[in-house]
Amino acid sequence: MTRTDHPLVTIITPTYNQGQFIEETIRSVLAQTYPNIEYIVLDAMSTDATQEIVESYRDRIAVVRREPDHGQSDAIVKGFKLAQGELVGWINSDDLLYPDCVERIVRAYQQQPDAALFYCSSIDIISESGKRLNTMRVPLVSREHLLRECNTLIQPGSFYRRTALEQVDYFDARLRYSMDIDLWLRLLTAGGFVDVHDTPIAAYREWGGTKTTTGGTRLAAERLQMLNRHGGASSDPAQRHLRAGMRMNRLKSTLAAVLRPFRGTLRALSLFFYYGVLTHLPASNSRYTHWVRPIRSSVSRSLFKFAGSNINIEKGARFGTGKNVKIGNNSGLGVNCQIMGTVSLGSNVMMGPDVMFISTTHRFDQVDIPMIEQGFEGDRPIVVEDDVWIGARCICLPGVRIGKGSVIGAGSVVTKSIPGYSVAAGNPARVLRSRGQGPSSREH
Repeated sequence: MTRTDHPLVTIITPTYNQGQFIEETIRSVLAQTYPNIEYIVLDAMSTDATQEIVESYRDRIAVVRREPDHGQSDAIVKGFKLAQGELVGWINSDDLLYPDCVERIVRAYQQQPDAALFYCSSIDIISESGKRLNTMRVPLVSREHLLRECNTLIQPGSFYRRTALEQVDYFDARLRYSMDIDLWLRLLTAGGFVDVHDTPIAAYREWGGTKTTTGGTRLAAERLQMLNRHGGASSDPAQRHLRAGMRMNRLKSTLAAVLRPFRGTLRALSLFFYYGVLTHLPASNSRYTHWVRPIRSSVSRSLFKFAGSNINIEKGARFGTGKNVKIGNNSGLGVNCQIMGTVSLGSNVMMGPDVMFISTTHRFDQVDIPMIEQGFEGDRPIVVEDDVWIGARCICLPGVRIGKGSVIGAGSVVTKSIPGYSVAAGNPARVLRSRGQGPSSREH
């Protein structure tokens, strides 16, 4: 077939400060086997590496807009109104499309062009680091079933006939958690649906920052109101389930409030035990000392702002109170690591001994006042993305971001952000090459 035989398909990606994931999302769209795609990326003024990453693919993206919005739903509706494709869908900037996704959707559309909604009832669930966890299947039975019985659906990889979107006036852009259900309930009044089933065409990333994970009672309350607007009733099983979840969340909040006065004391005791005892225990890198690892990790993880699974905190690591530290799955702090300020480590981050992170510095602008009296500059967080190796005695300075998959050579001073999959070294650190180019690096 010639290119003109392929109907135009629009894919929209709304994003805000998801620089750790968005490159994978963009690549998954650009890797589609289907040839006629209009890609729209809407960045709500991200302050992380998102803009730099998007710009690196700018020549392959049809529309890039960087402007404030009123949230994800507002951005998606803006994208719908910009779309020129016969079929339109969105993929969030932490999810992925598989290469044959659009091809399979278009094939279904060509067989049933009057349907309003095209989707796959199976989806892969992946971890924060991209590892496949399992496959979930959620078939769409009918509009009534979605409204009254089960409000679960698979949005990644779903596409909609643009004329049907216009007919139902998209969805309520004020919704924060339930816009996909609202949209499907609207579309199912305008036409039928097609399930391409068999194998998944997309992957949903399950991690601590998703709105589904953090929504809690607010998600349930919003969804109840939305379902009622579509004709739902309080006696519906779906609404009963939502109210039960709200009661459980309230119980958890009550218990947390009861325990809150004791948290300060428990935290102080944990800090005393960590710095007074655990930092002096040996490193856990031998068969005789591996028992140290779970003890040090279990105490320190209670001190961090966020701690993933299977973290490793080595001998002598210091991180203040830990309130400004995030550490992802399978990541660790090396021997004598020093964290001073706000630091976020992704998953699978490794480091050698004596690494330092400094997210703020002394002011020294005024020559007539001693520097010791000028105080500190504002805190500028340091971010290390997934799958990074930081060599021994590296120093990372305020505001830097080390991109996914990078290697930082031993003794380097990182003064500026490092792009993903780079090998960098020196003082100041500079990019020597990209990973995958030439022989394995020996800089670290």
